[in-house]
Amino acid sequence: MVAMRKGSRASGRSLRGRAGRAAVATLGQPSLAMLLLIAGLLLASAFVAIEIQRNALAHQAAIYRADIAVAEAAHTQLSAAVATEKTDDYVVNKARDLGYVLPGEALIGVQQEAGTPAVVVRAPAPSRVQRWFALFFGSR
Repeated sequence: MVAMRKGSRASGRSLRGRAGRAAVATLGQPSLAMLLLIAGLLLASAFVAIEIQRNALAHQAAIYRADIAVAEAAHTQLSAAVATEKTDDYVVNKARDLGYVLPGEALIGVQQEAGTPAVVVRAPAPSRVQRWFALFFGSR
């Protein structure tokens, strides 16, 4: 009987241990699944935030590249203008426009007649009544 008691105690302990483990496993699986779900959501949200930031930075970099291209084009245009204005022909033509002449040259100017005014004076526009009168009775 003693042997039976020991065996029954051992089998009783193992049944309680299995039942306890089963209870822990039943409670542990949903909480483990919930923990994994929360961890996955956190990682996914972090990934989405990083991608949004990366897209914003890429958009901003594209804008800066476009601004640089515009500035380089303006720089190229201004450099060409400066190179043109540094030539001797440009300087001589600009000096002639301002009235300077080279040694040995003479400046000839054309003068307009003083009797012909360059200003045109407009007469006031006739009123609506005057236009109707001129239409039906002719201008007097």
